[in-house]
Amino acid sequence: MKLLIIGIDGATFDLVRPWAEQGHLPNLAHLMEEGVSADLASTLPPVTSPAWPTFMTGCNPGKHGVFDFIQPTGADFSLVNSTTIRQPTIWQRLSAAGLKVGVLNVPVTYPPHEVNGFMITGILSPNSEHICHPHDLLERYRETLGEYRVAPDVQFKPGIEQSYVEDIYALIRVHGEWALTLMENEPWDVLMVHFIALDIMKHAMWRHMDERHPRHEPGPYKHAIRDGYRLVDDYIGRMLRRVPEDTTVLVMSDHGFGPLSKIVNLNVFLMQKGFLKLKGDFVNRLKAAAFHMGMTPASVYHMIETVGLQNLATRVSKETRNQVVGRFLSFNSVDWSRTVAYSMGHVGQIYLNVAGREPQGIVTTDNYESKRQEVIRALRKLRDEDGSPLVTKIILREETYHGRYAEKGPDIHVVLDDYNMIAFPLFATNNEVIADQIRGDSGSHRREGIFIAQGHNIRAAGRQDEVNILDLAPTIMAHLNQPVPPIMDGRVLEEIFVQPPQIAYADDLETGATVRQIRVLQAEETSQIEERLRNLGYL
Repeated sequence: MKLLIIGIDGATFDLVRPWAEQGHLPNLAHLMEEGVSADLASTLPPVTSPAWPTFMTGCNPGKHGVFDFIQPTGADFSLVNSTTIRQPTIWQRLSAAGLKVGVLNVPVTYPPHEVNGFMITGILSPNSEHICHPHDLLERYRETLGEYRVAPDVQFKPGIEQSYVEDIYALIRVHGEWALTLMENEPWDVLMVHFIALDIMKHAMWRHMDERHPRHEPGPYKHAIRDGYRLVDDYIGRMLRRVPEDTTVLVMSDHGFGPLSKIVNLNVFLMQKGFLKLKGDFVNRLKAAAFHMGMTPASVYHMIETVGLQNLATRVSKETRNQVVGRFLSFNSVDWSRTVAYSMGHVGQIYLNVAGREPQGIVTTDNYESKRQEVIRALRKLRDEDGSPLVTKIILREETYHGRYAEKGPDIHVVLDDYNMIAFPLFATNNEVIADQIRGDSGSHRREGIFIAQGHNIRAAGRQDEVNILDLAPTIMAHLNQPVPPIMDGRVLEEIFVQPPQIAYADDLETGATVRQIRVLQAEETSQIEERLRNLGYL
């Protein structure tokens, strides 16, 4: 018995079901008709970087320690990587149990695990030969398959849609061809193949497809996203034709997707309400004045974009870029000795300036709850440009996280206009509370992803009730007759099986797998990954 897991980053049934019914996605349609499918509730926030570790560990971020692409500490932040995950992954657990695993392009797997099998890491990887295990894996297949890449080569901007779409399709083909070759030439019991390209494409191209989008642009790219799905669907069909009959197939996404209208500069709002204070010296007063007059990262970006130099940032050092950013109002201008709250992260994450967590924290255990409630009361008064409430939901940290690392997570999650709006991930794009996204993105994440299961011992039961991304790891362990570690937060999805597996729970939490020592990435690695995240709109 083999298990094939296919990850389609950002996939949503809002697109998959109608396109499958119309005949555009015959292989996904077959899997749904012959198996089970359900909405898959993602993490909070519904972001790639906490969602995939949650899938891989079966634990909420409060236990595995990854809450976003970055981990803020006041004015600074560090990038997460695979060693930041503080629970063993299913790849480690299954390897320890003697199963052969193959893992291709899954995010937050760099540096690669030394698995019992092979691994090529995902989008949070530098441009390096060291993104695989065994170390010579890329070299062995390069002559046949060409260069491997984890991300697009073309950075999106309006006006270059044709070259951008062609590059996205080329990225899908790279991952698809490598997957087909490795699944035929390398031994495996469990294989996961991940496609990142559709998530990236939907951020940039959603308005071309969506006639209801306020910035809809009819024209030749109306079906660009659909045809990207068709290409992935074709690779799924080719994989299905190569696996044994007793293979179980799981298809999943880390989160869903939908339209994006505006962004919210939460730090500007927090400044206006007095929760975030600026330094009062002459230099920072000058920066603040320039900021309010429009000298902002957004204005400079649009200026260099106009003359075609928007890719220049990818070729300068982090030190040079930080010197340039330092000329603007930024977190370095914040007076942390008087600041109660700040926002860092692009889906509405707000952190209190907590003593002992932030380097210059002032919020104490005694006044934590009262200060948080003050921020929440202010947020509830946040209004859209037409006067309607902008905040759909406010979720407290303890309502979604629990575990040893829960206090590292955001203290408040703000859902903005049902995720039709997101936050600027760092200080602020300009001096307005509600603004346009710098790159012109028109799509963003939703919490409801997809889950499809078909094959050996899977019921042909059609559409089911929503399941949670936490449920997949324990379900995979039980399906493969492995003990389920009790530290996992999810449940075994017994209802999807013809004959539910006999569930055994491990005596120890780690079941033979170990957590690696945290490795801080080298400066060049960090610089490359940061630039990729900026190019994709995540920083």
